[in-house]
Amino acid sequence: METKFDFNENSEQPNIKKNAEGLLSGIVIFLKSILSFHNDVDKNSTVNSIKADISMKGTTAWILICSILIASVGLNADSTPVVIGAMLISPLLGPILGLGFSIATNDILTLKNSFLNFLVMVVLSVLTAYIFFLVFPLSEETSELFLRTKPDIRDVLIAFFGGLALIIAKTKKENISSAIFGVAIATALMPPLCTTGFYVAEQDFKSALSAFYLFTINSMYIILASYLVLKVLRFPLINYANSRRRNFINRLVIIVSLVILIPSVVTFNGVLNESQFDSQAKEFLENELIGIPNYEFLKNTAQFKYNSDNVSSIVINTYGQKPLSQETINFLNKKLQKYNELKNAKLEFIQNDISLPNSNKFVNELRKRDSMELISKNNEINKLNQKLNALESLSKEKLIFESLAKEIKIIYPDLNQFEVFETIKTDFNQIDTVLVFNLRWNDELENQEKLKLNENVRSWLKFQLESDVFEIRSNSE
Repeated sequence: METKFDFNENSEQPNIKKNAEGLLSGIVIFLKSILSFHNDVDKNSTVNSIKADISMKGTTAWILICSILIASVGLNADSTPVVIGAMLISPLLGPILGLGFSIATNDILTLKNSFLNFLVMVVLSVLTAYIFFLVFPLSEETSELFLRTKPDIRDVLIAFFGGLALIIAKTKKENISSAIFGVAIATALMPPLCTTGFYVAEQDFKSALSAFYLFTINSMYIILASYLVLKVLRFPLINYANSRRRNFINRLVIIVSLVILIPSVVTFNGVLNESQFDSQAKEFLENELIGIPNYEFLKNTAQFKYNSDNVSSIVINTYGQKPLSQETINFLNKKLQKYNELKNAKLEFIQNDISLPNSNKFVNELRKRDSMELISKNNEINKLNQKLNALESLSKEKLIFESLAKEIKIIYPDLNQFEVFETIKTDFNQIDTVLVFNLRWNDELENQEKLKLNENVRSWLKFQLESDVFEIRSNSE
């Protein structure tokens, strides 16, 4: 009997290929089951929900006014929680979603209605904020207001992905309210409108335009995200019986879509260019100033200004310190050409005239002396503030000690003695004053019970004092 063996290496290739295709197919099916949301969509409910939220009349208008006033107070007081609360109340997303929906479905009537309500929303918001800041006597620029005038690429990404989350949540059979509220906070539509009103009241129209520019970015990219998702989900288009009217409507919708979407693309490009310029300017200052005297000072005080219509600039100011030589300036200008986004930028140097060394030296000595005195005074002020804070904290505990003693005896009847005093501790680096609460429990209690009661008292004191900087001692130790 003769046995034959097939040593052909290609004999198993069809099976391997078949298994590989089966594995790939299984992975694709698995990913589709996780990522696909077509089966969760309720188109009729989505259409009704979007259309119901478009109107800016009656109750909705008053809710908008109240939320704008709350946000204006929060921005003026530099209070982030108040601004977040106002964003949760506001109905600003309604007309914006309506625009994205109407463009995606060729619904000209909804487009008109959404656009009209969008204009009403913007005018009402800016006008309310304008009147508030015009009348309110304590209006001043805060960090919350200032941040709304500096849009960058991150705002574009937040608006776009927030818009995706919003429309996906809206299309679900049961709306995901937490996602909708989250988008209202993340995209921050209201603060830029309030900031616009503030700067109009201050007659700073350039800053007002910058703030409104941020609102435009947010709105445009939410519209774009809504448009894309509704197209992917194949929401039905509106068909018109009259073919000429249908063609007219289609052309009108396309024109309006381009009018709305083209600025968003231009905006994205401009913001992206500015972001790239800022990034490379920081990289240039970080890498190319190394080895130059006062490197850290020059790097930290340098300024860069992006200008899309003119020449952007990087300004290096020596502020009276040792001026840079012409060779150094030429070297830095040459290095600037290595960075693609900085090739057309101008490198500016502000420094004293090097022909007056004695004058420069005198000015430098004065500035150095003033700086040392300022640092010394600041250190003294910080130490005094720390002592004052410690005294204020101690006074607070002393003032409420009597009420604490009355309450703790009622809450913990097994407590025989309640004592508070200060102790001074040091780790040989610094000296701290710590508040100590001494508790004497009934001797009949077990140590385990006393320890448990100590923790309960700690939690109670932490709530009463609004601080956890204290110690608990007791006869359980």
